[in-house]
Amino acid sequence: MAFKTATVQTGKVVSTQSNFPVYVDLDRLGITTLAEAQSVRVYADEAKTTEWAREIVSVTEMHVKVPSLTSTVEIFVDWDGVRADYAVSATYGRNAVWSDYSGVYHLNEDPSGGAGAVIDSTGNYPATSGGSMTSGDVITGAFGGGTKGTAMSFDGDDFLDTNDGSALLPGTSDNTLTMWFKYPSTASSVIYGSYRSSDGMSQQLSIFSGKMGDYYRSSAGSYKTRVSATTINSGTWYKIKTNWDYSAKTINIYLNGSLDQAGGYLYNAGTVGNITSTLDTYIGKRNLNGGVDAIAVIEDEVRIKKNSLDSAEWEETEYNNQNDEATFWGTWTDAGGGGAAQSARRGAVMMM
Repeated sequence: MAFKTATVQTGKVVSTQSNFPVYVDLDRLGITTLAEAQSVRVYADEAKTTEWAREIVSVTEMHVKVPSLTSTVEIFVDWDGVRADYAVSATYGRNAVWSDYSGVYHLNEDPSGGAGAVIDSTGNYPATSGGSMTSGDVITGAFGGGTKGTAMSFDGDDFLDTNDGSALLPGTSDNTLTMWFKYPSTASSVIYGSYRSSDGMSQQLSIFSGKMGDYYRSSAGSYKTRVSATTINSGTWYKIKTNWDYSAKTINIYLNGSLDQAGGYLYNAGTVGNITSTLDTYIGKRNLNGGVDAIAVIEDEVRIKKNSLDSAEWEETEYNNQNDEATFWGTWTDAGGGGAAQSARRGAVMMM
């Protein structure tokens, strides 16, 4: 059995974050087979008295829910290549990692696999592809600066239907939407994730004159849009997060871990009320009451929370972890083997 440990590196966790899903690149631990990956167990301590929930996405990608993530947290991982993966509903299984989310899509499944083939790691809303998606649409992802994990390429008529009936983004509560994306071009008014109700109300993320905007429109025609200060360049990965504050009716936009625009609106043609929706949330297209409005874009790691707004410190920590996992965790060393590695660990602060 292999047993290794690593510690969060200085400056990578801005402040203490509770119940934080942190990314681990299993390739850096020397794991080479899916059997090894599925046998992984994760602990807060060398004695293995406190276990943490984790999701094995692939032979290289794992996400671990750390109850209290600080700049000094140490993580312990063991595997034997024999133990089976946890059931998704188990205490330390997949669903437990994402209990604070309403939808999580790693976008690593074959989208041509039929109804519900694209997994929602919360266990709530598996997605079904539309258009002409194939296994070839699963490509290298955004993590590690665009070199790790998997992403999904939408070629202009492709999309995913989450089959959620508006439950993912209800529009009557706070919500947080985050994803990585890359455009082959920056044409105006391009939609990459949205929903639209039968009465005309909508929320959508769009390119506005080369800048990213979060857009809300009421059935009466009034709308509010917050547009990024940053121009979106084609061929470049961006991590975007939008916080929709329901009570204040304001939008915060984060790009690549930093607050890009705070509150307020660039456009304001009236007061937007509740956005009630009866149709599904789509990824890769706008839901025009059943009409297709898909676009060409590459997306990775779509996550949705409702009734919750991530802080600026959470977003910076998340970006640090996903953009450069190697500098987030540093070097993995053998655990339980004594010698210099064990002596160095005696001074580490372990959070339970």
